[in-house]
Amino acid sequence: MVSQNRSEGEAPLDLGTSLIDKHRFHDAIEPLLRAAAMSGPAAQRRATAMALLRLGFGLGERQDFADALRVHIRAAAIFAELGDVEQELQCRILTGICEWQLKAYESAIQIFESNAENALRTGKTAFRALAMLSISCILVDHLRQFQRAVPYATEAARLFRSTGDYEQAAHALRHLNEARHEGNA
Repeated sequence: MVSQNRSEGEAPLDLGTSLIDKHRFHDAIEPLLRAAAMSGPAAQRRATAMALLRLGFGLGERQDFADALRVHIRAAAIFAELGDVEQELQCRILTGICEWQLKAYESAIQIFESNAENALRTGKTAFRALAMLSISCILVDHLRQFQRAVPYATEAARLFRSTGDYEQAAHALRHLNEARHEGNA
């Protein structure tokens, strides 16, 4: 029985969080998805979304990208409801990474392109740069579509330089050089 001082969604949230802490990731999925389905105060919704985000990381570390994808999508939806653009963009990047790991390359590219547009609209340059770099990586490393990768790698390098992240800018330039070299071969 739920006490009157606790909302209905707190019990599954507490259970799911406890299971994550014990690295019982698969056991944590259902309680956290139940908590996510319940309405509640914004603080509880945020806690649920953060727990889902943690769960997604844990599942990804265990190479369970299908379940990680599912929980990242739900976390992104909650962050969108709460108006937390940065956390929503992070979840959507992770969603794209899950699709990438599942070898759903075109789907991942679509997610990254959408994320890049949202990041541009909201002024989140680092997220836009990461999305562009991710697209260029897929195009160069997996789809071998070198000419298609050039504009993404170019934009990623420019954006990373503008944020002061020269290590990632160099990574993007390596992809750009490989795309140009292989595209001319």
